[in-house]
Parts: sequence; structure tokens; C-alpha cells
Amino acid sequence: MENTLVKSLYRDTDKYAGQTVQVSGWIRNLRDSKAFGFIELNDGSFFKSVQIVFDTELENFKE
Repeated sequence: MENTLVKSLYRDTDKYAGQTVQVSGWIRNLRDSKAFGFIELNDGSFFKSVQIVFDTELENFKE
């Protein structure tokens, strides 16, 4: 799967809505609880970050 720039996600939201995408960059903020968590990720292509929601179903959630 090819990386998608954060800039592309913001500029063409209809194209990516409901799709699975791969992003890479650095984590600006990480918040988690027992059931799910949030990652604020930035790749430097846009001034805003993208928020990723994850849940305990992930194999490496506790890591």
C-alpha cells in the first residue's frame, strides 16, 4: 500500500472517505484508555495533523 500525505487527506476528503489509507510521520500526541486511543500524526505536508482512532482489537495495543 502506498503512503498518503496528510495534505491529500484534507484537500480531497471525499476521495478518501470510508477508505483505508496508509500514512507515516511522527506522533505529535497520543492518548489512550482501556478500550481505545487517539494518535495525532503529522507528516510535514500540511499544517494540520490527522487524528487516528485505534481500539484494543489491535495486536500490539498494549505496546
